[in-house]
Order: sequence, then structure tokens, then C-alpha cells
Amino acid sequence: MTDGPDAAFRRFVAAERDTLLAEALRLTGDPDRAEDAVQRALARTRLHWGRRGADPAATAADALPAAADRGGQLLESLDDRPPPVRGPAAGWRLDADAAATDALGRARRQRRLRTGGLAGAALATLVAAVLVVPEAPGGPPAAPAGRAAPERPAEVEVLTGPTRGSLAGDAAVVGAARSADWGPLTPPPVAERQVVLATDTPHGRVVLVAGTVEGDVRGVWLTGPAGAPVEQLRPYVPQTLGPHRPAALLVGGPGSASLVVVTAPGDEVQVSPRLQVGPRGTVGRTYDPVPSDGGLAVTAVPTTAAGTGTSVRVLRGGATVYRAAVAAADLPAGPAQVPPLDPLDPLRPAAVRPADRLVTEALTAIAVPLGAEPAALEPQLLWSGVLPMPEVPGSVAVVVGRSPGGGLVVTTRAGQLGSGGAGRTVGCGVSTPPGATEVAGLVVARVCDLSSPEAEPSAEGRWLVVTAPAPATAAAVLDARGGVLATVPLPDGGGAVLLPPGARGVRTLDAAGAALAEVPVSAVATEPFGDYGSGEVR
Repeated sequence: MTDGPDAAFRRFVAAERDTLLAEALRLTGDPDRAEDAVQRALARTRLHWGRRGADPAATAADALPAAADRGGQLLESLDDRPPPVRGPAAGWRLDADAAATDALGRARRQRRLRTGGLAGAALATLVAAVLVVPEAPGGPPAAPAGRAAPERPAEVEVLTGPTRGSLAGDAAVVGAARSADWGPLTPPPVAERQVVLATDTPHGRVVLVAGTVEGDVRGVWLTGPAGAPVEQLRPYVPQTLGPHRPAALLVGGPGSASLVVVTAPGDEVQVSPRLQVGPRGTVGRTYDPVPSDGGLAVTAVPTTAAGTGTSVRVLRGGATVYRAAVAAADLPAGPAQVPPLDPLDPLRPAAVRPADRLVTEALTAIAVPLGAEPAALEPQLLWSGVLPMPEVPGSVAVVVGRSPGGGLVVTTRAGQLGSGGAGRTVGCGVSTPPGATEVAGLVVARVCDLSSPEAEPSAEGRWLVVTAPAPATAAAVLDARGGVLATVPLPDGGGAVLLPPGARGVRTLDAAGAALAEVPVSAVATEPFGDYGSGEVR
């Protein structure tokens, strides 16, 4: 074997793959998904190999969360799935050498595709077929050897006529809707507007009008009580709208509300009312089909005082073309709508009590996706502390809730808040240990990014927050190879330091310096907790 880049990459895979597999298994809860995610992350690492300033371990670790979340849903089924087995007993399909060979093949194919060598890529695919790890359940199925992959369903106009809904035949309503005021949005000329939807639902009247202004597709929802004249309907401007994109809106709530989904005729609409966290810590959504007629579906869904955990999925020709959260016209979403919670006593001897706003926002951010009110999560404050930032000190809280499905949900939130509670807060990520986990024994290592909003994330704004139970008095911050980068004192059950470059794990230590536990630094979340989906599925 020559000592070139491929040989160095093979040595890297042999040294780092077990760590990557363990992290991927933690992220996905499924050995097959985990192994496939690691292969994609390794292929990306080889593509970036040798670039100036590139750290292979950092490249692989940074690529892993997106690779693990590929395909949207994390697990289609929760509690009927056997718990994952960690370590070598997980039965990985590839050994380290085969994994390196597969990743090298993936990287070569991606490089050829990027440079236009389509014919060469097709040949490479056939040669390496026996080494490629199959796609995880829920992702696009692999095409049989020698057969072209199925084409993505064609784009179909959605924001077009004829008008859908129970009021489509009411010329007076449709005419008034076409002429209605769009609020702050500049509308197209009346003659160029399309009334896409006009209908009454159990929770009110809903109208959708769309058009184009200087090549920009715009639209407005009009909502109000059932039977109300169009002039009395309130405008609601959607943040995203497109001629081929399904559109959805909730009216009513809190409690039961009506979900309205506009699609292309013939599309199948499926709805997931909330995220599920099972007793083993598995996370996922279950989607059920709802009746649809001519490109319109109306169904009842539950909501909470601060929002909804609902996600909509649209299928065309059996393939998912859209998956996303839904906007709520009648729910001014946010922690301000949540009834005040009783102050929580920290489980660890925290020297500083967090601001009420910090705890409320932390709980709301996990409660809404779970379809629950924050107080129903049996919340506990694990630890809170100070981030020694200049001018306005930062604060951080680690909060634990119990999902309706029995799993634990651990969330960390940080902020720079003045004495009156004004300022900004950021989420630092969520983890879901099994429900049987002893809360008092949790070790949490999270990155909280309080960089200036006007600047890119910087070393001056990224904090590593660690909390651990007694007898831990400090935590060693480790790089990918186990070297110590920094030490975090834990005088009151937790502490924080500016994130050292290359930090990958934390080892807690007792007063004598003996190791107690070792956990990875949790990956920075790239999507909000909830697995709602982000729109078109490509």
C-alpha cells in the first residue's frame, strides 16, 4: 500500500470510525441509519482531504449530524423497535477496511459528478455496488443495478385555479376576495389575482389569494369567523410561498383547530400532530393520511397555547415532495402565551437562579413540538449558571422534561438578559435519554453560541457548558484523539468556558483528578427540535 492520501484516509477511518459510529448511533437510535450516516460523513471527509486548514476529524464530526438527519424523519416507528445495541455487538455491516473502501468509492463518484464525468460515475457505481451501504428506511430506495433511478415527480402548479373549497361557487365571496386588501404586502393588480381557496371550516372562514409582482410570487391568507364577509377577514401573510409549493394554515386554537392544506389535485396529504419521544429515547413522527379532494384537505388537529407540533407531508405519485411545519393564524406563538410556571429548584447546587424567561422559553421550545403544555412535562431544573461575558453577563439553564411518550427531553438554553428580562436567548440543543435514566446522574456537554447576531459564529461567542453530578469537581475537554484541550471547573455542579477549537468530548474528574465519566460534546443543532421538515424534499 502506497503512503498517499488514500492510505492516510484508511488509517484515519481505522482510528476514528468507532467514535463516529457511537455518535451516529446516539443521534439516530438505529444501527443501520448510524452506519449509513458515518459512510456519508467519511465520503465528505475524503472530498475535503488535504485542504489547507482542514481537520479530518472536525470535517467528519461536522458532517455527521446532517448525514444522520438525511431523509427528514428519524424513525417511522418508535416503541415497537428493539433498542439499539452499542459497540461491536451492534453488528456493523462493514469492517473498517471495507468502510474505507466504500467511502473512497463514494467520494470518487461525487467528485466525478461534480466535474461532469457522468459516464465515468455510472461505471464506478456499477463496479462498487457490492460495497455501497443501502439507504436507510425512509430515504429514497436504491435503484437495482443496471436500472435507472425513478425520476422525481414533476413540479405541478399549486397556486392556480379553479378555486377550491366550499365557497368556490359563491361568486360574491370569490369576487370580494379577489379585491381584498393585502395588508402590508403590495399585491398584484386585481385582474391578475387568483383566488386559490375559499372555504368555511369548523374553526372559521379561510381564503387564499395569490399573484405575481415583478416575478415574485406573493399571496395572502384571509381568516375570520365562519360566515363573515370578506371585508371583515384578517390578512395573514405567509413567510414562504411558491407556485409549485403546497400551502398550509391553521385556524382556531388553542385546543382543537382546523388545518387547511392546499396541494396540486391528486396529491396525498398526510399529517403528524406531534413529535414522539418514546421511553427508550427514540425520536420520530408518525404520519396519517387525511381526506383530500381536488387539491384541498381540511382536518382537525390539536394545538397548545404557544403553538402546534403539527407537520404536514405531501406525496405525489407515492414520493414525498413536501414536508414542513404549519403556520397558525390564531396562535400568537411564543412563550409569552404560556401561563407563568412556578419557580423550579435546581437539582444541583447552582449559585445563580436563572431568569424566569430563560426557563419558560427552554420548556416551550420542547413542549410545543411534543404537543404538550410546558407544565405537563413534569419539568426539572438540572442546573443554571453564569457565562462571564463582557458588558452584559450571560446565563444558562439546563432543563429536563418528560415527554408524553415516557422519554426524557434535556434542553439547554442561554441568553444575555438585563435585570428586567430584556435581551436575547438561544437554544443550545436537545437530547433524549431513555425514560429510565436517573435525572440526577445526567452529564451534559453543550455548545451555546452567543456570537453577535451581526457577525458569523466566532470563538468569542461560543461557550461549552458542562454540568455533572457530585463527586465531579472539574471536566477535561478532549479533542478527537483524547488529548486534553482545557479544564472546566464545576464548583456548583456545572461550569462554562469558551469553546476550545477541536473539542469533541468531556471527561469529568473528581477532586483527586480521577476520571468519572466521559461523554461527547453534543453536535450543534442545525434544525429546530421537532423534526417538522423544511419544505420541498429534493
